[in-house]
Amino acid sequence: MKKLFTLAIATLSLFFLAACDSMDSPSPLDTRATNASGTLNPDNLPEDASMGADSGLADRGEFGNSGMDYENINPEDIVCTVYFGFDQYAVGPAERGKIKSAASFCDENPDVKLVLVGHTDWWGTEEYNLLLSDKRCKAVSDYMGNLGVSPDRMNSVGRGEAGATLDAAKDSPEARHDRRVDIVKVR
Repeated sequence: MKKLFTLAIATLSLFFLAACDSMDSPSPLDTRATNASGTLNPDNLPEDASMGADSGLADRGEFGNSGMDYENINPEDIVCTVYFGFDQYAVGPAERGKIKSAASFCDENPDVKLVLVGHTDWWGTEEYNLLLSDKRCKAVSDYMGNLGVSPDRMNSVGRGEAGATLDAAKDSPEARHDRRVDIVKVR
């Protein structure tokens, strides 16, 4: 009886190990950050803390609908570009000087308004990437606000993975370039 039990356990263990070995890791397209009710909620934020269209970051306001083509921003209109790490939205120490330069630009040009255009790489779901790009815009906006730039002079547009280099590896230069917020002056 003991041998039969040991044989059954060994067989079950082999099936379990074989099943685990054959399972692929989920691709970024298979991931979805949801709560128990199935609604989008990465980081398990309280419902009122989500950064969706009602957060004030959506493209709206007196200069938000300026007809800007976010696919083809004139490079001369980009004040600076702030880069982020994979799945990160905190402004890193190496990027803070760029935001300080943008704040100085605002001081020197009091009539200029800015649009913060957030981007992500293609990893993750479209919904998650839109939220992440909004968070990146908010982080840059908050930092500029702490430097004295009025929120009335800034608008934010989270574009998520729109325009990202598809199938780029997480640590590739292309994917690193996609993780950014462009600070764009509006004419």
